[in-house]
Amino acid sequence: MKLYTPKPLKSMNCPQCGYELPIYFNYTKLIECSSCRSTIFLGDEVAKVLGRASVLSPEPSLIKMHHPFFYKKHQYFPVGKIRYSYDRGFWEEWFLKRDDSQSWWLSIDEGDFVLEKEADSLTLGDFDLDNLRVGQFVGDLLISEMGRGVCEGFEGELPKQIKIGITHRYIHLSGEEAKLWTLEYDEFQLSRKLFQGEWIDPFLIKVA
Repeated sequence: MKLYTPKPLKSMNCPQCGYELPIYFNYTKLIECSSCRSTIFLGDEVAKVLGRASVLSPEPSLIKMHHPFFYKKHQYFPVGKIRYSYDRGFWEEWFLKRDDSQSWWLSIDEGDFVLEKEADSLTLGDFDLDNLRVGQFVGDLLISEMGRGVCEGFEGELPKQIKIGITHRYIHLSGEEAKLWTLEYDEFQLSRKLFQGEWIDPFLIKVA
């Protein structure tokens, strides 16, 4: 396996403290200053400080920020992380840049790993989320899990703006051969996004 460590596409100075911030993803919308812990929103023409980021306690993890890893035929480079808390503890969603420049997400929850990318459209249809239940089928897909968590904070850079303390809801729809679709939406169902991927064996991940 040939190791390739991506170089930043560009950099900017933190508008709060002046610290130089490398940016690895073309469409980054939110970035945390690792020096002063400010949360910075990157608009089309201006960078705006939104406040201080929540400091996430360090947790043992196979995945580390800006440390590439291999899975099957591709190398992935972690550039951001979101942490959500729920009744059993917390889970983390890592934002990844793949060696073919595609963006992916890796969700880690108590040893369960899911690798997904955003689907082009909501191909599952516009169904009533309030009436769905675990064990129900949506077409050929089984609703295997439904839940919610509260956003605790983030690190690195993200392709979207998030709000600390907002409730995040999700539905897992399972298919054959460990395939998985995840529908994510906010508490008011104003925003829906569909992700498609698979459950993966963490022992197949090779850390560079």
